[in-house]
Amino acid sequence: MRSEHVTLLKIFSIAIAIGLDVFAISVGVGITKAEWSVRLRLGAAFAVAEITMQVIGYGLGSGAGHLLGEVAEWIGLGLLALVGAFMIWESFKASTEPAFDLTRGAGLLVASLSISLDSLGVGFALPALAVPLIPLLITVSITTTTFTLVGLAFGNRIGERYEHPAERAAGAMLVLLAALFSIQHLMPHLH
Repeated sequence: MRSEHVTLLKIFSIAIAIGLDVFAISVGVGITKAEWSVRLRLGAAFAVAEITMQVIGYGLGSGAGHLLGEVAEWIGLGLLALVGAFMIWESFKASTEPAFDLTRGAGLLVASLSISLDSLGVGFALPALAVPLIPLLITVSITTTTFTLVGLAFGNRIGERYEHPAERAAGAMLVLLAALFSIQHLMPHLH
């Protein structure tokens, strides 16, 4: 497979995994039957949070890469797998937090930060994966907004039934991506 195809595949895989995480929380918010203006606000807030955390993570990952060399690449891949495993673990926990409005103010800020913390870990791994930042950010902004809107509409229709399975799928995808990227990273060393 050609290098640009692999890079494009990496970008889409990461964007879909992040989108599934946003989809999970959006389904939960969609249960509240949010209005269209609220849906757009959530989509924008989630996209901005995801992108911001990836840029911060990318900067941290690049800095660590300069300081630690190849060890930082393995730390980034390990962190990606850890984030995925944590997402899977969290999806099995019953929500015991008091309900508050996730569509505005402090609730929106907390929701945006909670779903974007995994993007910090993903961003940290990006330099090790040789994923170009700008194309990824553009793709993530589109997929995050799309998955948010679809998740809100889906949650509006089906309720709580699929919120946790979507979060498990996102976590599993990140673990799988970390494993695949690790294998790809090892391939040149095996020859």
